Amino acid sequence: MQFRILLFALLVVLASCARAPLKGQENAMRRTSPPELSDDLPVESLLAAVTAQIKFFEKWPGDSKPFVFGEVSLKREDYLSGLKRFVELGRTSASPAVFLERVKEEFDFYEVYGQKSWGEVFVTSYFEPVIPGSLKATPRFSQPLYQTPDDLLSIDLAAFDPRLEQQRKFRGRLVGKAIMPYFSRREIDSNKSLKGRKLEICWVDPIDAFFLQVQGSGTIELEDRRQLRVNYAEKNGHPYESLSNHLKSRIPLEQMNMHTIEAFLRSLPASEAREYLERNPSYVFFRTSQERAVTYLGIEATDGRTIATDPRYFPKGALAFLHFEKPVFNPPESLVPSTTEPAARFVLDQDIGGAIQGPGRVDLFWGRGADAKRFAGAMKFPGKLYYLVPKTGRPRS
Repeated sequence: MQFRILLFALLVVLASCARAPLKGQENAMRRTSPPELSDDLPVESLLAAVTAQIKFFEKWPGDSKPFVFGEVSLKREDYLSGLKRFVELGRTSASPAVFLERVKEEFDFYEVYGQKSWGEVFVTSYFEPVIPGSLKATPRFSQPLYQTPDDLLSIDLAAFDPRLEQQRKFRGRLVGKAIMPYFSRREIDSNKSLKGRKLEICWVDPIDAFFLQVQGSGTIELEDRRQLRVNYAEKNGHPYESLSNHLKSRIPLEQMNMHTIEAFLRSLPASEAREYLERNPSYVFFRTSQERAVTYLGIEATDGRTIATDPRYFPKGALAFLHFEKPVFNPPESLVPSTTEPAARFVLDQDIGGAIQGPGRVDLFWGRGADAKRFAGAMKFPGKLYYLVPKTGRPRS
């Protein structure tokens, strides 16, 4: 009997420690005291990024949706005023230290719900790859990058029921009178479901194509030295499945990152590598562009300043502050970090990602090219995320 009482007490304690599932933005943040502020990047890049966000907001057509930060809801124009004030503080402060103190005085800080506890997030990183390719299929460049098929449907459930507003859009295709899931990666690449529809933009290496889809944008260096930029256009709607879930018996967990996964795939025969790639049914379609990496908002990503989060919980275009661990490589050419060092900076929430789901995930855009790939590929560390809210914000009535 005593054992049963102890067991019951333990279950009660465990139940009380369990975190309630989030229902929406109203529960995704809470006000907290300001963290210790610093910024490891030049202040000029910060002010330029926030200014670009301001200009983007000013060009937006009217949007009645408020910016929701926990119990506070701000109109778009009010939050825009807050961003303008932030830039003004940066330009008129006598020193970086004075700037940071003035930010604390005029902005509230809201910690996110997190993964296991408030404020705590898991931070990964993405980048803009630069890969070789061709405008025609060759033995080396055998994998096409496709533009969006015209039979891909995007279904907004909120149009049918406002209670489903927080649900992500569904993708599918019309088969007779029924809407069915769109073609999976296996159906597109192995079964050639899109062949003959003139959707090919260019051809690249199959493994390069896979990681380009994960990153969402990139530059193709063609054989005549021209460059072709591609950006995310759409996706097939299948859930993203990380290859790391299927490689735990092949790569030690402490060594698992994008670099070791790519090296493992390239060590396999092409047919076996394709089998692994097709375990992720999610598929990205591209469009050609003159712009750099373009975010979900439609604004260009800023190196080291743009983050991707789950849009069901966090407002796009919002200013935030991120603490994270930065990889340190020794020797410098290594792809596996020897240690990490603490870093902190202001960031802008401008993007989304197929693998970035839930209130405890953050993806930091590192930049473009090989060096960005080295850092981004090694990022998988805990961090802390706070959103800045101008103190003019008013609690929701």
